[in-house]
Amino acid sequence: MSIRALFVRLAILSSAILSNAGAFQPNLPDGRTLHLWHLDEADPPFKDAGTNPTEMQGLFNGARAGTPSAPGCGLAVNFNNFTPDGSGERPYGSILMARPVLDTGSRDNVERPISVMGANGAFTMEAIVKLDRLPADSPGLAADIVTLDDELDENRVFLFRIEKPGFLSFVPISGNAVRGGGLATIPTSGPHAIDTEHWFHVAVTYDGRENVADNLKFYWTRLDSGAHAANRIGGGTLTADLSPALADFALGNTGKFNNLGPFEFFPGSIDEVRISDIARVPEDFFFVPPEIRETARVAHPAEIPVSPPSRLVLRQVWVNDVRAPLDQPLELGPGQHRLNFDFGFPEGASADPLAVRCRLEGLDEDWHPTAQGMTLTWEMLDAAGGLLAQTTFSATRSSPGWKGDVLDSAWSRRSEPLFVPEMTRSVRVLMSSGTPDTTGCWAIDDLTLTRSGKPDANFWTDGNFSDGERLDQIGGVPKGWSRHGTEPAIARVMLGATPGLGLLDAEQNQWAYWKCERELPVRPRPGGETFLVGWSEAYNVIPGSWLRASYLNVPPGKYTFRAISAVPGPQSQTTELAFPFRIRQPYWKLAWFAPLLAVCGVIVIGWALFLNYQRKSRNKLVAIRLINAIERDRARIARDMHDDLGTRVSLLKHASSAVTRSLGGEPEIARVLADRLEVAARDLVRAMDGLVWAVNPSNDTLEHMAAHMSGVAQEMFRDSPVRLRILIPTALPAERVSADFRHHFSLAAKEALHNIFKHAGPCVATFELHAERGILIARVTDTGNGFDPANPKAGNGLLNLASRAAEIGGTCDFVSAPGEGTRVVLTCPLPKVPIAVNS
Repeated sequence: MSIRALFVRLAILSSAILSNAGAFQPNLPDGRTLHLWHLDEADPPFKDAGTNPTEMQGLFNGARAGTPSAPGCGLAVNFNNFTPDGSGERPYGSILMARPVLDTGSRDNVERPISVMGANGAFTMEAIVKLDRLPADSPGLAADIVTLDDELDENRVFLFRIEKPGFLSFVPISGNAVRGGGLATIPTSGPHAIDTEHWFHVAVTYDGRENVADNLKFYWTRLDSGAHAANRIGGGTLTADLSPALADFALGNTGKFNNLGPFEFFPGSIDEVRISDIARVPEDFFFVPPEIRETARVAHPAEIPVSPPSRLVLRQVWVNDVRAPLDQPLELGPGQHRLNFDFGFPEGASADPLAVRCRLEGLDEDWHPTAQGMTLTWEMLDAAGGLLAQTTFSATRSSPGWKGDVLDSAWSRRSEPLFVPEMTRSVRVLMSSGTPDTTGCWAIDDLTLTRSGKPDANFWTDGNFSDGERLDQIGGVPKGWSRHGTEPAIARVMLGATPGLGLLDAEQNQWAYWKCERELPVRPRPGGETFLVGWSEAYNVIPGSWLRASYLNVPPGKYTFRAISAVPGPQSQTTELAFPFRIRQPYWKLAWFAPLLAVCGVIVIGWALFLNYQRKSRNKLVAIRLINAIERDRARIARDMHDDLGTRVSLLKHASSAVTRSLGGEPEIARVLADRLEVAARDLVRAMDGLVWAVNPSNDTLEHMAAHMSGVAQEMFRDSPVRLRILIPTALPAERVSADFRHHFSLAAKEALHNIFKHAGPCVATFELHAERGILIARVTDTGNGFDPANPKAGNGLLNLASRAAEIGGTCDFVSAPGEGTRVVLTCPLPKVPIAVNS
């Protein structure tokens, strides 16, 4: 026994001990197991424990047996692409084949068709894997797990592998055609997130129902996660059962290769590979507790009958790329909205999507077929951006010459008619990945838009996507295009000899689209014109079980989305779906807005008329008050001239006559009378100055009034035994006062000062003036004789003082006692001077 074989036996023994200590039990064959390779041997051949055994005989290109497997599962085969001394990577990939030779011809093909499915076409392919590095970091084109492939196209059958972007994929191939397939994104977060530390169970199942949506399912489960069922990550659709061709059956790589060898090696270890003739349910895998597995087998029969559709079901509604809740009436805000309705039959039903029709009542009363797969939609817009027409082209299944990858596949040219209405001014293009459960790949290039009569004049500039940002990366953006949807990363730049616009969708619950809007450089002919759109394409699109109806720029209103399908059979019937919703009108379009606007207009006009009338009335009142003030001033001036100036003029007249009579015989008397005449003349001048000051509008300020009163006081006590003190602030408020107010207030203060001059005797007098919060206060005090307020002397002017204060809305308070002096306080509110306004 060789040393290596001894180590292998020891490893198997230790694995068995660990399994008895609570580790996983290896896969056990049952009546539905076609093949089961434990891969515990130290060297080929590797035994097959299934009902149709096929030994794996060829271990090539550095593939290594005897590496540790998951606890309890013995040993595994490692396919990492390193040279034996670890100095570098091989220029080709490791592989384990059913045949003992590796050949570019037919010598490595299986000798008889290897059984990989049941009588109805159903199968399950599973394995446990551990990655030494993540797929994105592997130099291989992909990470193959189980393949039945060949250099000759007619012998190719399937590829079950991990794609470099992190997708689990199954590609069924028959000759030059790809028969559907599936892509599912491997988790990068959560309990089953992909890593290089743990073992994962990976599986794909097919239920044998050809061309039924979602008949293919993918599972990815971390073994030590404690899961009691396989973790489903997505699905797909096989349009036909696998072909029974004689090809290269291999693990860890594909048998299809060139002179250097295969390139799609698995960067890690593979073990416990099993192929069954049924689609196993999530609870029927080896890591699930036995009692649960037994119950699952009884509850899920191997043969799944094809069930007819029962009724159409609305799955999701997307409003402007946001999912709307369906558990309450849908009511959208004002504006135009983009609506996508995802609907279909219940899971497991067999239905023809071409038999389904839909319409949006309230917008379009015609029934239209639904779109399945990925779509390219052309929208014709008017000058205001309104939608005039739209045409949708779809891509489903695979394009001619599809080889499993955009880089390996042949591109085909496609040309379609496009009716452009007369009023079209711009065109908007949407390249969509379709419903969330649609998966696959679609790439387009060399996009053209031409008139049908002039196919050589291309109006769509940069249709080869050569201009833009970061076009050497999948995340680049061609000029004029933008990404949208629930997972914009699905929309990517397809890298090849030249960049192309593409969608690579392995998400089962997400979708995305490219969008571009451009002005149409020519005007369509009257009545509209048919253009031609063309593009080169390569695709493999796997439609899901959902259908989608899209409506763009839906205006406000009440609508009902309806879908209807005829169910064939002995008793044909129809099934219908109805979903009402409402888009609110802008408030200015509601029925109550126009009457309310009219009422508000009447109110505004009435209020404006009222304000105008009020303004005119107020101006008239101001004018009347101004006229009254002028009349009061004129009356006051007339009164003052009559009472004061008239008396003084009369005195001058009498004094002049007396002087004239006395000049002849009584010269002494004439001199005395002449002195009196001079005094009277000076008094007349002062009175005239005071009158002129009172009526001069330039003096209508507190500052001028204070200066005038200060001068009057100083003049009055110039030659008297009274010592005068004046207390007036240097800065008074910049308030305007009326002539009437100045006149009465200054005369009242003058009267109070005059009483001191006449009655107080030798003393100290104080005149104080200040303004506080719109109130003008004058205090006149003396330390003279005083008087008894209860018995005032006649002619002391107290009544005149109070009368003048009351006339301007103020008060006059005084305090006095015999021998203790007198204090007089004038308090008056500063009036707001009316300003005349033209009516």
